[in-house]
Amino acid sequence: MNSRCTPLLLAALLLAGSAAQASNNYLVQSPVLGHVFNSETGTLHRIDGIPGASSIGDALALDFPIARAAISPSQDYAIVADGDGQSWVVNLGVSPPTAVLLEGALAGAEGAMISPTGARAALFAPSSGAIQLLHDLAGVPATGETLSLPAGVGAWTAFAISDRGVVLAAAAQANAGALYASDAGGDWSRIGALTSGSDLAFFAGSNDALVADRGANEVLMIRDVVARRQTSVIASAADDLHSPLGVGATSDGRYVAVAVPGGVASIPLYGGVPRYTECACAPTGLLPLAGGSAFQLTNDLNSPLRVVEVGADSRSLFVPALAAADLTR
Repeated sequence: MNSRCTPLLLAALLLAGSAAQASNNYLVQSPVLGHVFNSETGTLHRIDGIPGASSIGDALALDFPIARAAISPSQDYAIVADGDGQSWVVNLGVSPPTAVLLEGALAGAEGAMISPTGARAALFAPSSGAIQLLHDLAGVPATGETLSLPAGVGAWTAFAISDRGVVLAAAAQANAGALYASDAGGDWSRIGALTSGSDLAFFAGSNDALVADRGANEVLMIRDVVARRQTSVIASAADDLHSPLGVGATSDGRYVAVAVPGGVASIPLYGGVPRYTECACAPTGLLPLAGGSAFQLTNDLNSPLRVVEVGADSRSLFVPALAAADLTR
């Protein structure tokens, strides 16, 4: 080979390798807005893109159909149940995703709760009065301590866990309800009354919590549910808030989002009044998506998914529905 051609050939190979690496990095680092569970097919789908420019991808490749799913707000893992009721942790940060069976998981678990950053999680089985803490979700997932819920307080309607491992639970009785919080040792304390708790959420990195009291048409904020327990009403019927069904906070702690019939109320915590963003939909909940300020409102993949981005200028968005052929894939 001509020696003068060798440097040119090496340079071409290096450039080609760099281009391929750049292409691969782009694919790996392409933005993911979130994940959505398709209850009709028992599959998880990735929501590719960013708020306002996103699409639903094909079903993720798993070896079993999913009966129930809870997705981490950080979008890096999901806690799912299979058709036999076994609990698994799915690593969403790799392609294809991998699933790890949770050995010794709570029998009869009816759902899972995940903290605002995904640092903590737990399984819950209200019918048997048990909560099981989970550990090392981003590494080698394992089951931990099982807590017994307070007995004789009514039916459990909502749960939440903080990034520090504190659990908040709402119980309902015939005419009223109550809130209970566990401390680090698993001991429960009654921390307040409510009419009908529909949803609970913690702020990222703290034990400050939010309560959607649908019966009272109120959203409560509790400062440190374990120690201080200072409760305030941050929105009510006086603010035209009615039937709150889901609640959450932006990751920077500046805004509270509340799902209500027909849209979302955005509540600024540092001055200002609640503002309402219509979604032309019937929200089924309020699920955090990537970025810290976007929330998923609906989960029917036969129709466009409704998403809201909460902030100084909240806006309602949608993700196009899957084509009929894609729903079965």
